[in-house]
Amino acid sequence: MGFGRKARETKESLPPDLEPKQTTTTNMLPISQHNRPAIMGTLALLAVSSIFLFASFKKKKEKNSKNKNNRRRRLSFTSVGLGLGSFPPEANVKEPIINTAIYFDNNNCPLTKDVAQMIIKPLLLGYERLSHIPDLDNHTYRPTTRPTGDEDGTNIIDPTDLVRILAIKGDETLTNDTILEHCQDCLGEGRNNLPWWEILIIRNSGSGPSACVIRIHHVIGDGLALIAAFDKLLTNEDGTPIPSSSVMFRSSSSTSSSSSSKGEKKKKKGALSTIWSLVEATAHCLTLAKTKYDDDTAFSKMNHSKMKHSGKRKAVIFPTVPLEFVKRLKTAGGVTVNDILMTAVSQAIHDYCKSQNDGVLKTKGKSIQCRGLLPVGFPRTQEELSQSHTAMRNGWCMVSCDIGVGHSNMQDRLRHVHAKTMEMKEKTACVHAIEDTE
Repeated sequence: MGFGRKARETKESLPPDLEPKQTTTTNMLPISQHNRPAIMGTLALLAVSSIFLFASFKKKKEKNSKNKNNRRRRLSFTSVGLGLGSFPPEANVKEPIINTAIYFDNNNCPLTKDVAQMIIKPLLLGYERLSHIPDLDNHTYRPTTRPTGDEDGTNIIDPTDLVRILAIKGDETLTNDTILEHCQDCLGEGRNNLPWWEILIIRNSGSGPSACVIRIHHVIGDGLALIAAFDKLLTNEDGTPIPSSSVMFRSSSSTSSSSSSKGEKKKKKGALSTIWSLVEATAHCLTLAKTKYDDDTAFSKMNHSKMKHSGKRKAVIFPTVPLEFVKRLKTAGGVTVNDILMTAVSQAIHDYCKSQNDGVLKTKGKSIQCRGLLPVGFPRTQEELSQSHTAMRNGWCMVSCDIGVGHSNMQDRLRHVHAKTMEMKEKTACVHAIEDTE
């Protein structure tokens, strides 16, 4: 959940320059003559399946491109899973809801009519998924059966139906507690046929701030889609439009990555290199479920035979860290903002294990396996985001990644994380995963 804060200037000092360390490689053990035919056969099978998957993915993409102006985009397997729930009931996993809170001084909290007319109405008019109801059985959307139409003739529901008001009186802690209390309020079935989103206005008449909480069910779209939608509504204080978040856009005729340093263009892979990458990615995806469990550190120890989620959740509000300071860190390290955040999480887990005198950490050190499922989003073209029936979507997948908990040195940890995230970007594991979910 995001909490809007004003950035503060800071005088924190940067860490020493991160000098690259030399790496060593070890030779692989020779393959015996008895195993070589079986291994070569397996690799050949993986190569054929990889080429087939890539060809079908490309053909499907071309077909969708031809028909995208003629038909509504169907709900992907990922979107339907988010709507129906992809976990068994006993796992007790809650609805996947995106909550974003924007704080206001009490005198500046927006009025209900302003929220309805300036935010909700444009979104209802501009995006089909925000004005329709998910039809999960048929992988599509249907119009709401609620009364539509207003004074200016637009055929949408009353925007104020998507506004909820809560009145409280107290300090900032009460505001935050109220937000957390309502983070998992239902947005799906049972809401009188309303679209699966709302804006919750918390008016605090006490000393604490008020807040507007934008709550959107994940079946509607992912973070990149929602950023693009709200980019069109946000302005600077003087009313001028803010620059678009161009990081999520890509040219429809180019797949070049923005991660190339100093403007250098990446060399295009040859056919054999591409095929080998596909083989590696296919083998990784197919064998991931058979790999060993993460090491039983004090942080990750669990009953492997059940692995049930308790359903108990508690949101933790972190102290505000100025974004400019994070950007200075990532520039000094030659990495990305995500690498810095992921390194901080890895360090926090390491520190927790150390505080618990964890024996596994002492014994295995940097060889500890502690993985996370990272959501990897796929950029959209300006053309996709301009169409009401294609702008909202879930174009992402989960990719398993070791986060380097065992490293004792911060610079080694950051290098490990950066190497892993670059591997995810440059290899084709994400392409295979998204093919499985679309």
